[in-house]
Amino acid sequence: MNSNMIARPVKWNVLEDFYKGVEGGLDKLAKMKELCKFRAEEYFGEPRLRMAEVNMEFLFDRQQQLNAEFTWTEENIDKLVRLDQHIRKLEYELYQKFVGIKKNLDGLIAQGFNDYRDYQVTGKIDYDEMYIDDEEHERKKDWVSGLLQDYANWGLLDWFTFGDGDEPDDPRDNEDYIFEAWGRWLKYDYFVKNGMTHYLCHLLDTHEWSLYSYSDIVEMDPRCFYLDYKISL
Repeated sequence: MNSNMIARPVKWNVLEDFYKGVEGGLDKLAKMKELCKFRAEEYFGEPRLRMAEVNMEFLFDRQQQLNAEFTWTEENIDKLVRLDQHIRKLEYELYQKFVGIKKNLDGLIAQGFNDYRDYQVTGKIDYDEMYIDDEEHERKKDWVSGLLQDYANWGLLDWFTFGDGDEPDDPRDNEDYIFEAWGRWLKYDYFVKNGMTHYLCHLLDTHEWSLYSYSDIVEMDPRCFYLDYKISL
């Protein structure tokens, strides 16, 4: 669980609005409220963990409901293709960044700076709905979008790393970064020809790391994805 999720209180009015439209939803909501009742003898962290559990269950139920109602129209496929293309662009930018970092670190080691030996560089493609700070994105930001962003484990959607003595992987046409088309994606020429990035596939369908619905994902602004990396010595 992302540690940010633990700090998130439950917004019961949002859950009530969702579960009243779900069969058996109000009974489930009552059990959630009972689970989150604070008891004086409890350790401070326990109620917060239960709230995080309720929030995650809500996000999962919401994802399943919205995905069941979702239609992969031509417009939605076009949006998904553009997002996949943008992820590929960012992956290559990260690779180029890694090549530059390796050159600099290897140069320092060659000059005798032995503290840089055994370095490890990791990177990820991160997402922040407010990375573009304007009125449009401010309107989109709400409790649910913040919860989804906090739950997602962006660093595990795909793994980018190299160490001392390694060469960074070029992600272009690299099977370690691409899934071949399968299932529904076999109906779409772009994915048949190019496959889908691991990153986007996991964002769509790996519940342990992402609870965004299909409708959430196709409405993501590609400009709000950005690169992050760190060097460990």
